[in-house]
Amino acid sequence: MFKQFFCFTVLIISLIGLCSNSLANLSQIKIVTAPEVKYMRDNEDVLLVHTLSRIEYEIHHIPGSIHIASTDVKSSKKMPKDKKKAIVFYCNGVKCPYSKRASDAAIKMGYQNIFWFKGGIPEWIRFHYKMNNNKMLKKVKIKKLRPSKFQAKMNKDRPFMLDVRPIKWNIEPAYIENSVFIPLLHLHEKFQSIPKTRKILIADGFMKQSSAAAKFLTYKGYDVLGVLKGGIVRWKKEGYPVVVPK
Repeated sequence: MFKQFFCFTVLIISLIGLCSNSLANLSQIKIVTAPEVKYMRDNEDVLLVHTLSRIEYEIHHIPGSIHIASTDVKSSKKMPKDKKKAIVFYCNGVKCPYSKRASDAAIKMGYQNIFWFKGGIPEWIRFHYKMNNNKMLKKVKIKKLRPSKFQAKMNKDRPFMLDVRPIKWNIEPAYIENSVFIPLLHLHEKFQSIPKTRKILIADGFMKQSSAAAKFLTYKGYDVLGVLKGGIVRWKKEGYPVVVPK
């Protein structure tokens, strides 16, 4: 009985410790709004960091910001040597996890003045603040194909099936058969491995990343037939076939 009570007590203490560490980590990250970010950028010595893919950065970004993908924070030479330097991380809104991951990574590296622009690009745009836009990429038109049309293109054209989700996704692991995975974070460096002789269909989880990939590949001269509207989540929900990893 005592042994069981002792083990239970140790477990509770451990859980409290984990929660305390998580809360302590969050307390070191200061959440800021678009007006605060604009003021900091215009009046203070601050580093503003776009944490999505290089492709998304090239499509549009907040003026004055640099690009460091969330996965590269620990290794990037763009991170300042001064650990007291104010750094603002942002991505594509409250449901985008990359800027928070970048903020957490910076805290673990010992940076002391970290700001998380949680609202990101959508909030910045809502305030009608200026964006740096790549007009050539912005004007590229892409076709958003509902699952029935997407499947029809698959059957007719036998295209190159590209999936641009992160490799370690945890929301919807199912994928369309014969898909080749090149995460959007790496597409800028690896797109030349895609044969230009093939037509391309692009999918992701929720159609959050496929549109950017389609614009980029079309701009590079590839024949992109379209992207899966609603992503794999919609495809699966409507009963179309998927492969589920074991």
